[in-house]
Amino acid sequence: ENEPDVVAVELDAARYQNLLNEKNGVEQDKDIKIREIIKGNNLTMFLVSGLLSYFQKKIGDEVGVKPGSEMLAAAEAAEEAGAKVALIDRDIQITLKRTLNRMSFWEKAKFVYSILASFFADDDEVIDDIESIKQGDALEEVMKYFQEMSPRAYEVLVQERDSYMAQMLLNLEGNVVAVVGAGHRQGIQQK
Repeated sequence: ENEPDVVAVELDAARYQNLLNEKNGVEQDKDIKIREIIKGNNLTMFLVSGLLSYFQKKIGDEVGVKPGSEMLAAAEAAEEAGAKVALIDRDIQITLKRTLNRMSFWEKAKFVYSILASFFADDDEVIDDIESIKQGDALEEVMKYFQEMSPRAYEVLVQERDSYMAQMLLNLEGNVVAVVGAGHRQGIQQK
């Protein structure tokens, strides 16, 4: 309806390429070079990234939505409409490094505990929780809980990325439609 010149999506280049590869059935190199990870001092980041990916995939499987599919659909709709696609999210590796560097030991412990505890949660309870997030002020409550649980991680994962994406949007010209997760919408609008 808006006939945008640009559709901006909450993806970075690497995540976008991974989604495209997965959609097109392109096999990705799954070999993990443990020596390179340890040598590059990336073991913690690798473990956290793996946990987060697993958690996202688990929830996606439970609710029948593949993580990132809505962003890929927005990019495909942009191409069909003849609009450019703008990737406005910060590189995930930079975000993860900044997050881990900013978090205290206790924040990291609580964060990992919360993720691990969610693996053992009742699947129906998880689905009900996800459905309830869509209702009223529930998203705001979830974001507030996340901020209280890990203020430094919240600062990097939400507030910094809100600022980054807002600036990326301001740099775009023409009629722009932005597709971002609900947790970022308000923060981007305020920037």
